[in-house]
Amino acid sequence: MPYPSSGGSAMTDRRPIEISFPIDQVNEIAEKEAHAKRYYRPVYTMHKWWARRLGSVFRTMLLYSLADGEMSVRGERQSTFQEENGLPEIDWDNPDALWEYYLEDVDFDGKTVLDPFMGGGTSIVESLRLGCNAIGSELNPVAWFVVKKEVEPVELDELDAAFEELEASVGEEIQDYYRTECPHCDEHADAMYYFWVKELPCRNCGENVPLFKDYRLSNARSSKDDHYNVICPDCWHIFETDDYRSETTCPECSCEYVPKDAGHVTRKNYTCPHCDEHPEMSIIESVERFGKPEESLYAVEYYCPETDEKGYKPATEFDRELFAEAESEFEEKRSELPIPETERYVGTSDFARKHGYERYDQMFNTRQLLGLSKILSEIDNIEDQNIKELLLLAFSSSLAYNNMFCEYDKPYNKLTGIYKRHTITARHTPVENNVWGTEYGRGTFSGEFDKMRAGKEFCQNPYEKYVENGETKQRDGVGKIEGFVTDDPDRIGDPVEGLEDATYNIHLRCGTSEYLPVEDESVDAVVTDPPYFDNVMYAEVADFYYVWLKQVLEEEYDHFTAELTPKASEAVVDRKGEDNVETFRDEGHFIETLTNVFSESHDKLKDDGIMAFTFHHKDTEGWSSVLKSVLNAGFYVTSLYPIRGEMRGSTHIHEKANIEYDMIVVCRKRAEDPETVSWRSLEDEIYFRAEEEINRLEESGSRLTQGDIFAVTMGKCLEVYSRHFPNVTHEESEMSVDDAVGTIRDIVDEQLMEERIQTLSDEMDALSAVYLTYVLGRGDTVSYNSLNKDLRTRGVDVAELVTERLLQQEGDQLAVLSPEKRAEAIEGKRDPLAIDRAHYLRYLYEADRLAQEFGKWSDTESIAALRRLAEIENDEDYADIADYVEERTDEQLDLDDF
Repeated sequence: MPYPSSGGSAMTDRRPIEISFPIDQVNEIAEKEAHAKRYYRPVYTMHKWWARRLGSVFRTMLLYSLADGEMSVRGERQSTFQEENGLPEIDWDNPDALWEYYLEDVDFDGKTVLDPFMGGGTSIVESLRLGCNAIGSELNPVAWFVVKKEVEPVELDELDAAFEELEASVGEEIQDYYRTECPHCDEHADAMYYFWVKELPCRNCGENVPLFKDYRLSNARSSKDDHYNVICPDCWHIFETDDYRSETTCPECSCEYVPKDAGHVTRKNYTCPHCDEHPEMSIIESVERFGKPEESLYAVEYYCPETDEKGYKPATEFDRELFAEAESEFEEKRSELPIPETERYVGTSDFARKHGYERYDQMFNTRQLLGLSKILSEIDNIEDQNIKELLLLAFSSSLAYNNMFCEYDKPYNKLTGIYKRHTITARHTPVENNVWGTEYGRGTFSGEFDKMRAGKEFCQNPYEKYVENGETKQRDGVGKIEGFVTDDPDRIGDPVEGLEDATYNIHLRCGTSEYLPVEDESVDAVVTDPPYFDNVMYAEVADFYYVWLKQVLEEEYDHFTAELTPKASEAVVDRKGEDNVETFRDEGHFIETLTNVFSESHDKLKDDGIMAFTFHHKDTEGWSSVLKSVLNAGFYVTSLYPIRGEMRGSTHIHEKANIEYDMIVVCRKRAEDPETVSWRSLEDEIYFRAEEEINRLEESGSRLTQGDIFAVTMGKCLEVYSRHFPNVTHEESEMSVDDAVGTIRDIVDEQLMEERIQTLSDEMDALSAVYLTYVLGRGDTVSYNSLNKDLRTRGVDVAELVTERLLQQEGDQLAVLSPEKRAEAIEGKRDPLAIDRAHYLRYLYEADRLAQEFGKWSDTESIAALRRLAEIENDEDYADIADYVEERTDEQLDLDDF
């Protein structure tokens, strides 16, 4: 039933999103969703896609972009509108009450939403949940396929039956290759993970050197048992020790060593333990000389169903013979198996080719190739195309955890996949997963099937999680996801052949969005998430999946016939291929492509519709480029909101200024030229509006990094400047986009950041204040050039932080050193900084020596630094240490007075 508005026909021409946005309410949900996506919206964990935006954010963007007096609510709540405690009427000039509809099954009755950069499909899925028709366009065929399978309906019983048939036909025989001798009984245990180490010859003596960074295998299995599992460097026996940082003795061969210090790899080099002088050698140079390193199996993590025991054991002859059997079968059947032997694309995100990985099949060992290709062959034989593609999606998702670029996350005792970062990086100690899967473990084919199935179950029985009085709750029945896909956008709204009461409601296009075969002025809203300048090279990282998917899909879809995914038209900045015209994409390419897509979106959008998108970037170049594209496409920015993006530490923002907040940029078509204003007047407005927004976020409990402050301020620049573009003057000349955006860095550094630095400098020394403000919160590594640019305004040289052993330079990157890695250097300092003393107190805490040794390192400055670290790192251990040493120091002062 339609809901009347208080404004009636006289309601404002502005959309609710242009007037207000429930930032605090959405952030409360988004923060939790970012850390638990599988439990908030399982549909988005069916397959990896990079920089996927949060569903709660896009649901709210769509709600506030489309809501008007004609919207309705489906289901039981329809009749409650006029009842007591029912849904409120909305004042469209002040639409705060619209938030009450977030948890309702809202129906926009076929309004049309366009996303020209649909990526992982968040806008598409959330549009369908709100009763919209959706048009999604995406250059990358992997993303297109992922979204297609997210939205297409399926009978779960048929899906389950197909999986059971697959398990019977190949699953059991694959599992035969993932067994190991159980240390606790006479039966075979399931092998969860196999641990391998690469070996390179010493260029001096010729002996093989295992590339262990240290000899720790894992942390304690239980909080009741404070121990580590370590490897003996002499006999490779696996055993438990209380402390891997102290000397221990192997119970098998009596070798005495310190597991932490016994490794042979430091950054890009390795040393030979067999030579007296332990020469240091470049790993890359040795690979160039000797070829791709050999891999040796040294340990197994197992689970025994008979005894319900899980643990680690040294690899035995049985394990190596079983692998040899798999190798033998693979070689026998190789010619008939679907193996991706395509040469790997060389791009910005590739850090593995120099380690000998030239083809995609080389990224897997033979047992993995055998198991994966058997599964793929059986999937290809399934007759039902929809069922086949859903199982193929689960298979593709499992690839990220079944390759020799996976490693073991020792602090958490779990496997991490190939895309721990948005790069492809060779691992010296790779971990081989159980391809099919067992009771425990992650990323197996059966486990990824369960995730895919959970996503489809969510589509049929959707829910929305929310926060009430700090507690997470759930509302069921909110927004069923059922997409009936048509290749012809003109058929949207037509009945689906063979299905009662079903109409085509979605068009998914694979190709560049610089041209869209959609009727002009037919779209109610454009809601999207464009590429973030140079942050992610989507096409080259997606190739890893594409080369496998292509084997099944190339006869079905034209966009899976090419060797690799298309890159020339991708809207990214990728300067690595400067010598290759086909792959080199500079800032000009990004602006031109983005402008073309926005212009096309402008033409398809109704005159009263809005375009809303999310964006963030650490540098002025990224913001300048997107603003130019918006303005050149005929839009201006009407409003802008900071909203929670990916969680802190996300791989999407690795090695970037760690920006936790996206900016929601809301745009309208420009109807007329604005009045002329001076840049000076706008500059003041930008500063005060940014300061107001920053204070509001911090007062709500958010800790903003320097990147966040820059993003908020830049967003306000977009909003204020674009309203008057191109009639903004400065010293009697037109103020260009580049000049306007360039001055924002000065506002951030000279005014907004100055206030924060001064506050910290009142608590501790200046260098510690600079470190806490500009370095922390940017990830484990920091770009040298980016940090140097930031610090110049403070009169600080990056070299000072390197000299103080706060950072360690590795080429054009700076590694942020942990307290543990800094401890020895801090001990040798005559006059340690406040941050040094705080770090050393953390080191003492980890080493269980805090009570005995804190006195020398504790003072008001170090306690202040600890409290700042707790805020920045979101780590309560720092706060606990501060409380402890402050309390003990006060007790000591009381005793001295007595």
